[in-house]
Amino acid sequence: MQTDWQAALGDFKFKMKLALRWSDVDEAGHVNNAVYLTYFEETRVVYFNESVQWDWKKDGVILANANVNYIRPLFYPENAFVYARTIRIGSKSLELEYIVVVENGDKKDLIAKGTTVLVMFDYKSNQSVAVPAEIRAKLNAYEQKTF
Repeated sequence: MQTDWQAALGDFKFKMKLALRWSDVDEAGHVNNAVYLTYFEETRVVYFNESVQWDWKKDGVILANANVNYIRPLFYPENAFVYARTIRIGSKSLELEYIVVVENGDKKDLIAKGTTVLVMFDYKSNQSVAVPAEIRAKLNAYEQKTF
């Protein structure tokens, strides 16, 4: 029987294999909790490059909020993936959701779930700016939703 999180994986258009590094592991023998934010960041960059063809020199973004719910430890060298999707677009911000899963054939184990809020930012004027219409349109098309 599928759980709610397993059923939700079908709603994610983006999935990325995690490259677990030995240096990610702490003395407890599992991936350190702080490393998950790096995994989210790496996933986010690839997700935006695929979904929006993001121009990082033109469209700045800063992390305003991050939330991680740890379900079970992740051990090196498990076969881990991160699923990512946009769940909200505000006037100046984007919210992404992430699910970290270990996959072995048909078996999937939930490792962690999280969200991040990103604010569009103009580094020259040092202030937040509106989400560009082009980025909103591309994310709508990619996610097949209207935000």
